[in-house]
Amino acid sequence: MSRQSAHPPRLEFTLGMAVATLSSMTYAADQVPNTLQLGSTVIDATQDNAAPYQTEKLSSSKFTEALRDTPQSISVVPQRVLQEQNAQDLKDVLRNVPGITFNSGEGGGGVGDSINIRGFSADGNIYRDGVRDPAKYTHAELFNTEQVEVLKGSSGSGWGVGAIGGAVNLVTKSPELKNSDTLDVGVGTANYKRSTLDINHTLDGLGDGAAFRVNVVGYKGGENGRDWVQRERNGFAPSLSLGLGTDTRFTIAYEYLHDNGNTDYGIPTVDGQYGGSPHRLGSWSSYWGWRNLDKENNESHRLNLRFAHDFNDNVTFDNQLTYFHLDHDYFVTTPGGTYYGANSPAPGVQVNKGVYRRNINTPLRNQTNATWSDQSNLTWRFDTFGIGHTLVTGIEYSKQTLQSDTGKLTAADAAQMGNLTSASNDWSKYPYSADSYISSEIGAEQTDAAFYALDTLKFDEQWELHLAARQDHYDSRITSSYSRSSQTAAWVDNGTSSASEKLTSVHTALVYKPVEEGSIYLSYANARQPSSLTAVAQTGTSTGDSTQRGKTIELGTKWDVLNENLSLTAALYETKRNLTYTDDDTGATLNVGGEQRVRGLELGVVGNITDKWSVYAGYAYQNSKTLKAATDGSEDGIGIANTPKHTISLWNTWKLPGDNTFSYGVRYVDTVDIYTGTGTGADSVTSAQYKTTVPDYVVHDLAFTHAINKDIDVRLNVTNLFDKRYFTQYNSRGYGLPGDGRGATVTAEYRF
Repeated sequence: MSRQSAHPPRLEFTLGMAVATLSSMTYAADQVPNTLQLGSTVIDATQDNAAPYQTEKLSSSKFTEALRDTPQSISVVPQRVLQEQNAQDLKDVLRNVPGITFNSGEGGGGVGDSINIRGFSADGNIYRDGVRDPAKYTHAELFNTEQVEVLKGSSGSGWGVGAIGGAVNLVTKSPELKNSDTLDVGVGTANYKRSTLDINHTLDGLGDGAAFRVNVVGYKGGENGRDWVQRERNGFAPSLSLGLGTDTRFTIAYEYLHDNGNTDYGIPTVDGQYGGSPHRLGSWSSYWGWRNLDKENNESHRLNLRFAHDFNDNVTFDNQLTYFHLDHDYFVTTPGGTYYGANSPAPGVQVNKGVYRRNINTPLRNQTNATWSDQSNLTWRFDTFGIGHTLVTGIEYSKQTLQSDTGKLTAADAAQMGNLTSASNDWSKYPYSADSYISSEIGAEQTDAAFYALDTLKFDEQWELHLAARQDHYDSRITSSYSRSSQTAAWVDNGTSSASEKLTSVHTALVYKPVEEGSIYLSYANARQPSSLTAVAQTGTSTGDSTQRGKTIELGTKWDVLNENLSLTAALYETKRNLTYTDDDTGATLNVGGEQRVRGLELGVVGNITDKWSVYAGYAYQNSKTLKAATDGSEDGIGIANTPKHTISLWNTWKLPGDNTFSYGVRYVDTVDIYTGTGTGADSVTSAQYKTTVPDYVVHDLAFTHAINKDIDVRLNVTNLFDKRYFTQYNSRGYGLPGDGRGATVTAEYRF
């Protein structure tokens, strides 16, 4: 057999800083030379303050219009911001985008990035160059990422299944028609050491438009303000392009990344009933895993082949073939906190062991994910009866496979672990045996065949209509499933299962352009998410529940002002979702919300206010509500977990005399509610009684760059300037992950 409320003072302070920035625009407008004009986004190797924060359009050929004419809330974090902030992982980048929060992991549910967009989970909606990345792992290194695009609202017609609250797309670096060589070397607090190399050259002898690029990274370091947390990464990414700037273009790219680290699920807490704040059971720096046991190891390979041909000025064909392979294994200890319910009747008590809080349930997983994807698009530009069309028609086929082995501690070692006393709270290393055995082996696969069309109709210079539709034929199968109750028990064949769904999503929007530099739009979009979208790819189980459905109505406006150097955006929206939930640890399926809704406002300011002052800023207001609770004991009308009402992100850069630049940033996240419980029976209810309110926080960052000469820059980054202590993620079982403490890095960049 083969087994495989009123605004708090900190918010007023942060809003005041944002208003002060915006109020300066009127004065700044008189200072901007009329001759300054920004073109398309070009990232230069030098530290040039004139390099724009703005992005002209999205990377995918499905989006044919300029960003200001694309009728959807979109945030693009460009390469320049990534560089100035020394942002290295997905969490660093997405902190620039208000309205996004991070979920805390649960040991049985997988280790890796888990995000919410507009209050709704975006697990399974992280993309790389438009290809869905189904695996759940930590996106800990962005050395080969050019920019990060965040599309908000229901986006099924553009991205496929899922994307109810939005989607994130990471855009890979590609060869360019220039010669540049850049070496970055950095050191810092928490034993930080990182070097990157980016080499790009044109090539002779391979025809017009040939270029080669290679990116290399090496990193080792910890987390500021956290004990015993370490990561080590190394990777390289060569790519070759032929025919750049010609009618026929081809690129082949490969990326390898090896990322080793240990898991950090934070520190245990108590209290929090009836909306109270949680109280720590240890210092902010204390590590509540076992540093000699806990780990997360990722090794990935990505191969991408892109081909495009312009038949003429009006017809273009492009194709992208992608293969991705990930080996992901981890061992995790969860610092279980106190929730109120049948399993924990009083704060700080766990089977009469005081505040002992280290839990091991199914701590081990060895997992392999593989993805094949092929996308083909044909873009037509034509007129019918005086109406201009830009029509994209496409087909996509993808296949993802999963092999997952889950392990438990042996009976003797589990008993030893269970007999620890509260004295073990002070340990960082586990002194006893912790042997594990494989308790389940699961194989799964899913395929998605999709057909889509996106058309932009231009009636005249002022009115446009966007129409998009997509149909996905989605199939998922559990190909093998075996389990055993103990190390010596016989394997049980749990059988196989399959499910097929046909999913249709649409997007329609009317756009009014009073002038060329601005647009006003009203849009409607929906999205549908199969029950097995994330379960098959990540956990090897399918809930068997009905498809989740989401829809978004949005009224927005986008303007490029100050000679189109500064982009202003605003949007009012409502997103609804019918919701089911599967508890990661128990596998129980819960209808914790029959219907949920988020209404909100988003504002954005991106670009150059003057030739010496650039800004990347955003504000999000989210009013969440459970319209219909489906679980007995849950309440209608309460908010959605982990959805702050107010979030602000502001990053400024000023060009100073003497070839210096100074950057200052501030982030504010309002309080969030977490509904505590084990996820089963009475503990699964979502109500005010079982609500913990995690406090709000403000974090300040800065950077200073000095150009020693035309070839060498030195940059100082200081994060969390005032060493604010806060929870950046919080778990429904009562443990929270602290945000990074104060830290500093110094990076030297050499261009040769």
